[in-house]
Amino acid sequence: MKIETKRNGDLPVLYDSEKIVKRTSWRNSEILVAEIDGYGDENLPEYFRTSHYAILFITQGTLCAKINLLDIELKAPAAVYIFNDHVLRYNNSTPDLKVRLLSFSPVIAEKLMLSLPYDKLHYAYIRPASQIDAPNMQTLMLYLDLAEELMWKETPNRQTTILHLIRSLVSFLYGFFTDNIASQKPLSRAEELTGRFLSLVDQYCHEHHDIKWYADELHLTPTYVANVVKQVTGGTAGDCISEILIRKAKSLLQTSTLSVQEISDRLGFQNQSHFGTFFRRSVGVSPKAFRTGGE
Repeated sequence: MKIETKRNGDLPVLYDSEKIVKRTSWRNSEILVAEIDGYGDENLPEYFRTSHYAILFITQGTLCAKINLLDIELKAPAAVYIFNDHVLRYNNSTPDLKVRLLSFSPVIAEKLMLSLPYDKLHYAYIRPASQIDAPNMQTLMLYLDLAEELMWKETPNRQTTILHLIRSLVSFLYGFFTDNIASQKPLSRAEELTGRFLSLVDQYCHEHHDIKWYADELHLTPTYVANVVKQVTGGTAGDCISEILIRKAKSLLQTSTLSVQEISDRLGFQNQSHFGTFFRRSVGVSPKAFRTGGE
C-alpha cells in the first residue's frame, strides 16, 4: 500500500501505511478512515503525528501510550483524542489490539463548525482519552462504516452527506466526552494549570523555548509553574518543553521530507548547529543519524 501524497514536507495522517490493514481517504486525505491490527509491537508505528484532528477508537485489546507527556492505558472500548500536531508515542499493546482511526483536516473542521471550548481544552491535555461503553462504540462504528462506504461511491450530494455524517459522529462523541468529564473527578488546580501549560507549550514551542514566556502567559511566576508541573508530571517544566520539542523533532525526522535545516527552522532553533547539539544531548545521536538509523 502506497503512502499518500506529501504536502509541505509532511504526511497528513498515519506515517507508515504498511502497518495499516485498511484505509479509505477522501479528497487527498482531507478525511481518512483507517484500521490497524496489532498482531505485534512491530506492526504499529512508534510515533503518531498528524497535522489533522484525529480520534483513535480502541475496539479490541489494550493500548499503552504516552500523549502530552502523560502515560495512558486504554482497554477497549475506548477513544483517544489527538489534536492537530500532537504526537502520540506508542509503548506497547496486547496482541489482540484493533484500532480504527478517524482523521479530518482543519479545513474540514471549519466546515463542520466544530471546536472544543477553551475551558475543555486543558482538560483534554491532561485526560485525552476515555472509556466508551459498548453500545455507544457500536453506534460510532456504524457512523464510520457509512462514511467509509460513501467515500467509495459517486453519489449525488456526496460531500454534503459525508460532512453531515462526520459532524453527527463527532457531535455524538463530544456529547459523550462532556458527560464523561462531568462524571469524573474534577481536575485539581495543579492538573488544570499543568494542562494549560502543556497546551501552550504544544502550540508555541516552535517560537518559545523558555519557561518565563509561558509563565507570563499564565500570569504566574516561573518558579510556581515549575513546581506545579513537577508535581503533576514528575519532570521539570524545562524538561517538558524539551521533551515536546524532541517528540516533534523525532516525528518530523522519521515521517517527513523536510531537511534537518528546515526542521531546525520550524522548531525555532537559532541555527542547525544549535538544533543538532540539543538533539544529540537529548537522544544520543545527531538528527541525521537518527533519521537514517533510528535511536
